[in-house]
Amino acid sequence: MDGLRGFGRWQKGMGFAPGFWLRAFVLVALSKKELHGYELLNMIDEYFPEFCFCKGLSGMGTGYRILRMLEMEGLIKSRWETGEGPAKRVYSLTSEGEKAKEEILEYVKEMKDRIERFLEFAGGKEV
Repeated sequence: MDGLRGFGRWQKGMGFAPGFWLRAFVLVALSKKELHGYELLNMIDEYFPEFCFCKGLSGMGTGYRILRMLEMEGLIKSRWETGEGPAKRVYSLTSEGEKAKEEILEYVKEMKDRIERFLEFAGGKEV
C-alpha cells in the first residue's frame, strides 16, 4: 500500500490532516448508503465538529468542493433526485471509491496500532 491508489493527491503520512479525514469520512459514509450533499456535510459536522468543515457558507462550500473533487477522481458519483421540493444531488460510492475506502481503513488500522504502541512506550516502558 504505497499511496492508496484512487485517493487523489493523498499520500501516506497525511493521515492526521483534516482533509484526509473529510475525504475518508465521505467514502465510508457513502459505502453505507446514498446521501444528499447537505445530509452528508451535516453528518461530518456531527462526527468531526472540531474540524469545522461545514459551519457557515464557506464551510459548506469547502464540503461541496471536496464532493466535486471526489467525483472528478471517480471515487463517488452523483445524480439528481427530483420529487417534493427542489431537486437534490444524491451521492454514492463507485467501485474505485470502494477500493480506496478499503485501503484507507487498512491504513487507519495500521496507524491505530502504531499509536497504541507509542502510548504504551510513553506510558511506562523503560528504554
